[in-house]
Amino acid sequence: MTLDPLLAFQRQVLDGLLDEDALCVVARGLGLNRILAELARVCATPRALVFLLNASDQDEDDLQHYFMQMRSGETTDEASTVHIIKNETNATLRARVYRQGGLISVTSRILIVDLLNDVVPSELITGVIVHNASRVTAESIEAFVLRVIRQQNKQAFVKALSDAPETFTQGFAPMDKTLKVLGLRHVQLWPRFHVAVQNDLSRVETPVVELRQPQTRAMIDLQQAVLDCLSAMISELCSTTKLLDAETFNVESSLFRYFDSMVKRRLNPYWHRLSGRARGMVSDLTLLRRVAELITTYDSVSLLEYLDTLLLSAKSAPGALPGPAASWMGTDSANILYSVARARTFVRANEPLPESTQATLRTLGLPDNIVPVLEVPPKLEVLANILDEIGVLNHAAVAKGADSGPALIMASSARECRMIRSYLSSLHDYVELDIPQQYINDKHSGRHPKMMVNLLRGFFKWKAQATGIRGNSSQSQRPGSTATGSQNQQRQGAITGSQNQMRHAPSAKRRRVRGASVAAGVRGPRAQADVLEQESSDLANTIAANDSTDADSADDADEYLDSDDWTPNAFDEHFGLLPNAETIIVHSYASERNVLTALQPTHIIMFAPDAAFIRQVEMYRAHSDRLQQVYFLVYDNSLEEQRYLSAMRREREAFERLIGDKATLVVPLDERGTMASPGSRLLQTVANRTLRSARNTDAMEPATVIVDVREFRAPLASLLHAAGFRVVPRTLDVGDYVLHDGLVVERKSLPDLIGSLRSGRLFNQAAAMTRHYTSAALLVEFEVNASFSLQTINGLTDTISPSAISSQLSMLTLTFPRLRILWSSSPYETVSIFAELKQGQGEPDAERAVGVGQDDGAVERDSLYNAASVALLQAVPGVTLKNYQILARQFRSMREVCEASRSDLEMVLDAGPAKQVYEFLHQAS
Repeated sequence: MTLDPLLAFQRQVLDGLLDEDALCVVARGLGLNRILAELARVCATPRALVFLLNASDQDEDDLQHYFMQMRSGETTDEASTVHIIKNETNATLRARVYRQGGLISVTSRILIVDLLNDVVPSELITGVIVHNASRVTAESIEAFVLRVIRQQNKQAFVKALSDAPETFTQGFAPMDKTLKVLGLRHVQLWPRFHVAVQNDLSRVETPVVELRQPQTRAMIDLQQAVLDCLSAMISELCSTTKLLDAETFNVESSLFRYFDSMVKRRLNPYWHRLSGRARGMVSDLTLLRRVAELITTYDSVSLLEYLDTLLLSAKSAPGALPGPAASWMGTDSANILYSVARARTFVRANEPLPESTQATLRTLGLPDNIVPVLEVPPKLEVLANILDEIGVLNHAAVAKGADSGPALIMASSARECRMIRSYLSSLHDYVELDIPQQYINDKHSGRHPKMMVNLLRGFFKWKAQATGIRGNSSQSQRPGSTATGSQNQQRQGAITGSQNQMRHAPSAKRRRVRGASVAAGVRGPRAQADVLEQESSDLANTIAANDSTDADSADDADEYLDSDDWTPNAFDEHFGLLPNAETIIVHSYASERNVLTALQPTHIIMFAPDAAFIRQVEMYRAHSDRLQQVYFLVYDNSLEEQRYLSAMRREREAFERLIGDKATLVVPLDERGTMASPGSRLLQTVANRTLRSARNTDAMEPATVIVDVREFRAPLASLLHAAGFRVVPRTLDVGDYVLHDGLVVERKSLPDLIGSLRSGRLFNQAAAMTRHYTSAALLVEFEVNASFSLQTINGLTDTISPSAISSQLSMLTLTFPRLRILWSSSPYETVSIFAELKQGQGEPDAERAVGVGQDDGAVERDSLYNAASVALLQAVPGVTLKNYQILARQFRSMREVCEASRSDLEMVLDAGPAKQVYEFLHQAS
């Protein structure tokens, strides 16, 4: 397969990057990866040493595939390739690769350690290519790498690429900050409405058929219910916290994933002041947005299963009040959501069904008192009609001797691809049921696709397993709580009546209920969702008790494809080479980037809208005339359409703002002619002033801090270097930072602190630090712009609890009196703390810091984490703090210690302690 030539605007983008160091922002779908590949081809020569940062595994695979294709040409240099360095690559091999030169894709953490240890020949560095530049911040490791390279080699170039323009418009002057971090002064913007892009992509018209499929009534009700829940929660969050702007934080913006991070970023500094209900609603926003997405991407059975999963996970114990995470489930809109989701899947029969129907249902593994509804996603039926039309066109083209390629179906996710494949593979396979006349209407019929029947059977099997785990404890606390059949019918009638009353209520009243607080009707309407969930559980338990189906028939309930009829002799019938005209390929948008070039389809069906793929289709059409038709499917007046249109508008507004910012861009330069990164000047001023006042001299050498190599995942090492400290990376067994020979610091983020206290690892680390250093400190460091609070206000108590963080820290300080605890609100504050701790102190010895903990016969670091075994061993008479380590090295477990003879113990310990240990373990009770 040959590569398509670059379009004119792509050549302009590449020429602009080659002419100057710049940040290039390209709209999604315009071939940024191809531009990166061409830029990499230019740099992949032994005469240069170029580093590629921020490349994902998929980016590296694409580059390797690209170079393989290029090597098949006649004029390609065989030495042109991309070298990939991962954690598995040892230091010797890395040094050899650096000396050989070429293009090297390396993780930022490995590169910064090699740069500081002089493993990389900095004088040979030609430049750096930063991919996904929108992820680079002042605290990132990439900023650290670029700063060190600029200091060691001022001639190295920097090229940055990104296809996320929205990221550069969030916050205050984000593009200015990114340019300062990257050390760049120029910006190149390439939106879809760029004149050069318009000329290339509009030269050939792309034949598109837009099919706006109306939603079913049930889908409309589900969508409205989710929107009402989102609106109520956002309104209450804005009114109670007083921190969110209602114009910015609205229902439309909540449909995108960036909304979650935007809300958390705004509330993080005040997180400890928020009530448990407010924190729960922030988490619920993510769940509701996910439900809104699944309405148009999941089938009816899978959506009901997902909703029941949420209900089971948020359901409180018997007799307890609902927790904050279940607050949205107490609204009337949530009850509508659950009732409609179930009604489009199945209904419970009010009277016995015919015997033949009950027998058929039992044979299918379904309850014999339900009427399956099994609403099929409308897009699937439209897709079947489109494929029939494509088949007719391909048949006519083959009859005329024309070339006809495969049909490509693009879906939003891998699960949606499985749904499409399963539906198409069983397109004409239906299950017929004899349903009474009163259940026959537009939605209820006796003819269902086998795929949907299999999913419903799997749903009840899953329901029986999920409720069986929870039901044992519930039934033991509430004996006799199982309802009879007549009681269930009465509850079902009450639910149906209340739903109908709500559906036909006046619009003003409905609007008043939906716009109310999330707390409205927590007790009354909440019971309706519980009743629906309990009835589903009863039906599932009925199947589990009277299961007459094969065990294998309901396996893999999450899978769509059914393989009951498969036999080994059917290989020739099901497998073989198909002509292109009869080939249907289903792909997701994230599965493969060059799917159009690889498959060369003549018909494309976009099962879900995607702006980036539309541009890929335009570029494919500009390169080839094989494309005959594009079918664009979207649900009319749906959240799916709203997300697509809003994404297009956000990208356009982002580029318009970037164009305005570029016209007024002012980038300050430092005294060396390069740009100072944000915060670096302030950090250097604070650190130098503190150290200068201590040493009383203007000309001084940079202060040295020895940093454990594992700490380079955190931003502190980068900020220390930016403040003027000399950072020396080493592998330390004791501590994370050595400020001088008598002071070691163990840094813990808040999640790491909690995990270390619970596992007991922190006690062992504190013991090692206090044993080997005169001064030891535990640094508890919070994130930037996060709440500077260990616990919420409501979490503070006056009692001592072994599970409380404050109590465990108190026990830690009592156990190790020489251990000091330092509290830092952010890594920036930690830099100031380190500068004060370095006053009047000498520089640390790197070789001594590395050797600490290795020559004293200490137990290996991983074994120290088993705090329970060490504590049990120390409790045995005759075992002391001095000899327990010898026992831990000699015996792998307490069982070996107990089974050891007295002579074995005397070979390890002295005679006295060995006698005490042996007699204690073997004395009669």
